[in-house]
Amino acid sequence: MRTRPSSAIAALATLAGDLRATVAAPRGIGRILAIADSRALVRCLFLSSGVRSGWLARIGSQEGGASLEQLAAAVGVARTDRLDAWLTVGCELGELRAVGDRFSLRGRRARAIAAGDSMLAAHYASVLDYQGGPYADLARLLGDGPGQGRGDLERYAGEIAQVSLAAVPFVAPVVRRVLAELRPARVLDAGCGSAVYSRMVLDTDAVVRVTGVDLSEEVVGRAEADFVAAGFGDRARLLCADIEAWCSGTAERFELIMLHNNIYYFPPVRRTALLRSLAEHIAPGGELLLTTMTRPGSVASAHLHLMLISQTGDAALPTRPGLLENLSEGGLRVTSVVSPVPLEPYVVVRAVVA
Repeated sequence: MRTRPSSAIAALATLAGDLRATVAAPRGIGRILAIADSRALVRCLFLSSGVRSGWLARIGSQEGGASLEQLAAAVGVARTDRLDAWLTVGCELGELRAVGDRFSLRGRRARAIAAGDSMLAAHYASVLDYQGGPYADLARLLGDGPGQGRGDLERYAGEIAQVSLAAVPFVAPVVRRVLAELRPARVLDAGCGSAVYSRMVLDTDAVVRVTGVDLSEEVVGRAEADFVAAGFGDRARLLCADIEAWCSGTAERFELIMLHNNIYYFPPVRRTALLRSLAEHIAPGGELLLTTMTRPGSVASAHLHLMLISQTGDAALPTRPGLLENLSEGGLRVTSVVSPVPLEPYVVVRAVVA
């Protein structure tokens, strides 16, 4: 019968004793939890820096891995000691693998990002500034006057549009069901962003025509190029404009108007007017399909609300009762409200002209 050496048993006993002492100490459990939190934080920071610097994609492109010297020489790195330290962090997290002197990707997140997962890349690209900024600048933000705040919404418009794709698997079945029921000839995608839902409409129906309107020139340009490449140029029209101003200048009507993940960018005092304006462009028998995160109800909801109200202007997540009130005052009658995302206060609302 094999037994552990007495030195190993003694070491384990010492470790167990140290853990008991740490837990029993004042605030001991809090300190242990903080240590666990720090690992998740470091992973998030590592992946964020890897996306923003391009290093995850660069390492992923090296078949069989690459040495520190090869990686440094490829982009003219002056401080190889810092690159080595960053690579070591990745290895300790399990996001990178070191075999001999060669580094390669190992973690699921790192490999997904390097393989082109735009949603994950956008999420991590926005972590350090857009997502972390309200926490880092909290003291200053609390002293701001009305309308003052951070001004990085436009800077991160592309990343925000990509991150919002996390809701697509939950919203897509509802969109397809509405399309099957209404069989619209014309669809307006208000605040279309990456135009993923416009693309869904075009893919579902071979004759429907879609108009997408968004304020970000960068996002519209990227979506337009994708549509042309996909052969949708004759059935899709993407415009860079303020949706309220555009509505006031057109008499067009649509059998379906979609408002996905953007009602919270409009100041609460303007939401009723926006919805009333959209209602005026719903054709007889048509519908409004609105999706949004609401508050309160989850960590994700609270975090998004903080990011929004920390911006210049009056962006804010709606409450569910407040949203329903805006719709009613905007001349719309809600026919359905569903919450398709488990454990999140995310709603999909269908409404018709009252």
